[in-house]
Amino acid sequence: MDSLISQQGKRFTFDVVIMGGGIAGLIYILELIKQKPQARIALITKKTLADSNSLHAQGGLASVTLPIDSIDSHVQDTLKAGDGLSDPIAVEKILSAAPQAIEQLKMYGVQFDCDELAQEGGHSKRRIHHVGDYTGQAVTQTLMDTVRRLSQVHIFEYHTAVNLITQSTPHPSTASSEVIGAYVLDEQKEKIHVFLAKIIILATGGAGKVYRYTSNQDIATGDGVAMAYRAGARLSNLEFYQFHPTVLYHHDRNNFLITEALRGEGAHLISPVTHERFMQQYAPKKMELATRDIVARAIFNEIEHHEKDYVYLDIRHRDKTYLKKRFPSIFKTLSELGINMSKDLIPVVPAAHYLCGGILTDIAGKTDINRLYAIGETACTGLHGANRLASNSLIENIVMANFAVKESIHFLDQPIAFRQPISDWNSQSVIDKRRATQINAHWRGLRGEMTSYAGIIRTEAGLKDALRLVSARKKIIENCYWKYSITRDLIELRNIVLMAELIIRSALKRRESRGGHYREDYPNKPIQSKPSIIRCNLSSRNSPC
Repeated sequence: MDSLISQQGKRFTFDVVIMGGGIAGLIYILELIKQKPQARIALITKKTLADSNSLHAQGGLASVTLPIDSIDSHVQDTLKAGDGLSDPIAVEKILSAAPQAIEQLKMYGVQFDCDELAQEGGHSKRRIHHVGDYTGQAVTQTLMDTVRRLSQVHIFEYHTAVNLITQSTPHPSTASSEVIGAYVLDEQKEKIHVFLAKIIILATGGAGKVYRYTSNQDIATGDGVAMAYRAGARLSNLEFYQFHPTVLYHHDRNNFLITEALRGEGAHLISPVTHERFMQQYAPKKMELATRDIVARAIFNEIEHHEKDYVYLDIRHRDKTYLKKRFPSIFKTLSELGINMSKDLIPVVPAAHYLCGGILTDIAGKTDINRLYAIGETACTGLHGANRLASNSLIENIVMANFAVKESIHFLDQPIAFRQPISDWNSQSVIDKRRATQINAHWRGLRGEMTSYAGIIRTEAGLKDALRLVSARKKIIENCYWKYSITRDLIELRNIVLMAELIIRSALKRRESRGGHYREDYPNKPIQSKPSIIRCNLSSRNSPC
């Protein structure tokens, strides 16, 4: 029999609340504490602090250091990869700050491989700083260890943000609203707490779980972007979801990424039928080192043409000793799965990897909402444009976090004037485990629809079909959200179905093919193109938020 419960929890007050335990959020904490040692910080993570996409990044960080390279060359490579939609000013400012970011990580104790910088697709020079093939782990672990020692930082693991709390501002000319906190689910106690703060930082990563195949961790459900949208912030370029060309195709490890650096060191893509290289048909000059959008579409076409589920990556011509040294974690993982990469072909498939769009911000993470900042993959600064250049993301995380500290720190000296009572989460909810199981079944259907209709290759007919299907799912999920006891699954499902709808709407509006957005019915690319903008109309009853 169903029963009613109250999920009302406690009330917490901090100077800063940071959502997300990846590199961007960790750097923000460390740099803020340097300038404001007394600041009280809450770090909220959906699982443990170690569960982030940052920790699993393999490739590295792109930054100019060699005399034969230049910032201008890095900028031009980035603009080319961005396919006409990158903001040149943002690109130059972020990449100019990249060398200092590398030195900053070294200061914190990160020990990059000194023998040789790596090269990845789209880069004209070797400029990828890495630690073997587990750079994300090396960087994130170093930063986590430092943050855990800080008494000013209170880490809330197994806590999931539900919604932002906002209020109108007395100065609507600068921003119509300001954030004052968030409702946060304590998963273990099944209570929803109120977190109040002078600054809210969204560093929640992307939304790879919207697709069937993804390199992302299971927690990548677009939470920050969805919450900001519901609060009225502008979003940009959501149609540009980058698919990584090479994620392992294996029933036991279907989200294990095979780094692009493997192709940078000579790996070939070959047909699952003929065992011949096929990239000369799609990018005869760059071959396997073409940008990710081109390589992913090439693999997708080969899979469709041969009616197979994967293609092969071939690095058998490189020495086993070299492979074990250069790619230790990949070699070890594949070996555990029965694949010897020095002798065997590696089955790979394209998978959702990186959200090139996100919450519209400047390079310091400033959003439309006062006191609300978004940094890292959650934000859209204009750096990536229509397609992210490999290894530009981790460096953007660090640079944005540094800029965000400088831009937001003044709020710590400005107490919030609460202009309305802050309500606790005291709605009465129904516990219905059977209904919860039924609702969770929407995950499989939603991810399959997005992969089929709004994935690597899109058409207007398919996108319209997807919009109808996703809109119907959204109504069911929203109804359950307001009626039943809130769980992390339900929060994530609510966010991901909203992300799916917004991606589809953005893809329908962009009637061209550019970067990570390929419309088979609009294959051409006009000379002039603008970033897409989408915003929730909070005053409209028909608003999709």
